[in-house]
Amino acid sequence: MPAGVVTPEAVLLELPTAGVATRTLARLVDLLLQVVLGIALVLLAGGAIAAGASPELAILVVVVASVLVIPVTVEVLWRGRSPGKALFGLRVVDRDGSPSTPRQAIVRGAVAIIDTYLSLGFLALTVATGTRDTQRPGDLAAGTVVIRERTGRGTEVPIAFLPPPGFEGLVASLDVSRLDDEDFSLVRAFLLRVDHLDPAVRLRLATELAEGIRRRIDQPVTVPVTAEVWLVCVASAYQSRRGHLLADAALGLAPIAAPARLR
Repeated sequence: MPAGVVTPEAVLLELPTAGVATRTLARLVDLLLQVVLGIALVLLAGGAIAAGASPELAILVVVVASVLVIPVTVEVLWRGRSPGKALFGLRVVDRDGSPSTPRQAIVRGAVAIIDTYLSLGFLALTVATGTRDTQRPGDLAAGTVVIRERTGRGTEVPIAFLPPPGFEGLVASLDVSRLDDEDFSLVRAFLLRVDHLDPAVRLRLATELAEGIRRRIDQPVTVPVTAEVWLVCVASAYQSRRGHLLADAALGLAPIAAPARLR
């Protein structure tokens, strides 16, 4: 069932939550990989025990690593995905549609010890079946949902973001190497839809998105600039770094974005 979430690009989207069956299949894939990983860790632990390590400690390390530490680490580094989720096009996100945080991944992993492992999945399946957005107890505790990611981003019409007048130097100074296509898509979507937002919501979301991107590139803002203008500078810098779209726009070969009345 679709879950209405307000994403960082400030657009109310109906993101389809993953069904129980799909989540179960994804979890089975992850469990299979965890079993393989656990066997490898057991072999390593056997060598450690032979070298004089405590058997109880070695077993504890194997269990904690394969059940909690490694799955949580993968989810954090892969931004809400696991091998099983990636295979089925799923991702864990915050209830507001923003990327899940390391804290949420830890909470989900800790609760999974009870709702997935100790109950053999019965508790997770029962609760997910009875909730509107198929949330297992770990999701409810962490404030997350698992969604089916949208596809077909490649069909978006390329739109060039030219440097705002007077901010060409700022665009040239921005190091956007840490940003990826998902980050740019958020900025792009916001800038193309700002005129459809309530002014208060527009200001709040522009500020939040700009601050999130600023933290991601880890570069202070050195000139007076509003959040929206700074986001245009980021979009322009990203396009300049990734290809020749701005050059094409100058030749009339690509449409130019014209967000009205930037604030």
